[in-house]
Amino acid sequence: VHHRCLGTLKNPVPCVALCPAGVDIPGYISLVNEGRCADAVRLIRKDNPFPTACAYICEHPCEARCRRNMVDDALNIRGLKRYAVDHAGDVPQPRKAPATGRSVAIVGGGPGGLSAAYYLSLMGHKVTVYEQQSKLGGMMRYGIPKYRLPREVLDAEIERIVRTGVTIEYGREVTDLAQEMKDGKYDAVFLGVGAHLARRTYIPAGDASRVLDAVSVLKDV
Repeated sequence: VHHRCLGTLKNPVPCVALCPAGVDIPGYISLVNEGRCADAVRLIRKDNPFPTACAYICEHPCEARCRRNMVDDALNIRGLKRYAVDHAGDVPQPRKAPATGRSVAIVGGGPGGLSAAYYLSLMGHKVTVYEQQSKLGGMMRYGIPKYRLPREVLDAEIERIVRTGVTIEYGREVTDLAQEMKDGKYDAVFLGVGAHLARRTYIPAGDASRVLDAVSVLKDV
């Protein structure tokens, strides 16, 4: 009747409920169906500032709960997102809110830190990101091979976030902020130091000196 998956107001859309970012999946699928790819990207960005990166590497848990499974098989939700970002062109970011006069320090330029920077910047706050590495992206850059997530794609997406007015300071440690916090330079601090530890394989001799974990290998190469 209403051209949506919502049965009653008490039951959330299954695919949206399983999406870690809560993206309006039926909404952007409908926009893609109408050929409005740029609007689909805008809708995704309301909840996720990395539509392109997720179109390449998301594990699409949403598809496990797709209602189409009751008929035949799940929709290719991630594939439709990939179609949207590939055909949308350079979609401008939303207009920023008026400046609030408040400033926020974000420690870590990975997905979490950059997401916080994106939305806080759009709210009108002055945002500074402190990043230890020489480039932004965190584990999207250092934990995913290039053939899965091309670096030019990742760089372009990060640049769109930075263009909202985010200041980046490279080569900075979390300890660098101690004195600035005491001086009251920032109104708030967001810690997004990341999850740079690899998962262990609990097998005999799994912790031997010559057994390498994937995260270390990817960083070395």
